[in-house]
Amino acid sequence: MTKLFQDLERFDSEDVRAALARDDPKELQFVSITLALSSPDAVFAQDICLRLCAHENRTVRANAIMSLGHIARRFRMLDERMVKPVIEAALRDPDDQVRMLAKSSADEVHQFLHWDIAGHVYG
Repeated sequence: MTKLFQDLERFDSEDVRAALARDDPKELQFVSITLALSSPDAVFAQDICLRLCAHENRTVRANAIMSLGHIARRFRMLDERMVKPVIEAALRDPDDQVRMLAKSSADEVHQFLHWDIAGHVYG
């Protein structure tokens, strides 16, 4: 029986890749949050979050956007060229949940990385 990502006490990059391959939104909604809060590798966490930001499931997408803000807070770094346009696009997402968590992410990115995110009202 395959253990789902959220059931693992510890995980590695192969566990993440296996979850991505299964493409189960009920599992994937936890991957970006877990990586953002506990992965020792900021670049790997960022890359997986960026991938999940394009997922068709709104919860997976919203959590991945939010997780970019967590990575900014934890590591004080993100690749602006890659991340900024994704957050800006999420602020215009048709889904309320995605837009709300994109605002949260934009606030964290602004606070910790001092980026100005187009389309975001601060405060």
